[in-house]
Amino acid sequence: MKRALRQTCYISIENNENIGHQLFNIAYLINILNKSASNHIKRKIVFRKGNHIYSDSIFKGLFTILDDDKYDNLGFEKMSINDIDIDNDIESLCSSTKNIEICGTSADTRNPVMTFKYIDETIKRRLLELVYSNEDLMYSAYYMYRGILAFFGENTSDDDIAALHILKADSKDYDYYYNALSIMNDLKIKNIAVITDDIEWAKTILNDINDINDTSTYALYYVSNAEKNNYETRFILMSMFKNLIVSNNVSDMDSMWASYLSYYENKKVITADKNIIHKYITDIL
Repeated sequence: MKRALRQTCYISIENNENIGHQLFNIAYLINILNKSASNHIKRKIVFRKGNHIYSDSIFKGLFTILDDDKYDNLGFEKMSINDIDIDNDIESLCSSTKNIEICGTSADTRNPVMTFKYIDETIKRRLLELVYSNEDLMYSAYYMYRGILAFFGENTSDDDIAALHILKADSKDYDYYYNALSIMNDLKIKNIAVITDDIEWAKTILNDINDINDTSTYALYYVSNAEKNNYETRFILMSMFKNLIVSNNVSDMDSMWASYLSYYENKKVITADKNIIHKYITDIL
């Protein structure tokens, strides 16, 4: 006979404005939910209003968002992520019947939650359902992707293009982008969709890389930032590419996550990050 689940317990986590960071946090919470259920504990994810979770766009309608008074009335026990041993404390955390708020995960700096090692296929599928749940964003990203293919020519396929993610906050690391593009070039991938928060700034790096070769080696398409909810749309767009050059910004996890969620198995993913990697990474520069 099945043992009944106990009363609902709540769990929350601090977020910053980076979707990649939020996905690490959500994945961690889902892992706790799954393990709590095996301990016959029903647990629900909630967020305080103003928590930065994208509840009006990419995660619209997916999580419970509470005003301060209702959130505070739940009486959360605050736990710093730096005081939690990800490997050894997870069982005791999942057997607790307290309402738990995990803190210390909203900064741009690295924290123990930021790892792919415990994200199995079940959690990945759940995250895909969350990320792709907003049809408006999905259609916008899909039509942008089709427009990119059309820009490079009617016979252009998924194999013929790569996305390159570059942010103004990046150091002007010519070597990383030059070498990453060279790897794509060796694969005869010369059509590059550039996804950036500052197109004119990105051109100062990428045009110089083309000039280094004394020829326009790469055909560059700069994705517009004018789209409504353009940040969220660009994130989904990145996940549609088979080949992707991850941003070398250590505080940004968007293109790392997009390359992980991309449904292709045989893909080319290049990164400069040696500390946070997933199984689809092919090159670390």
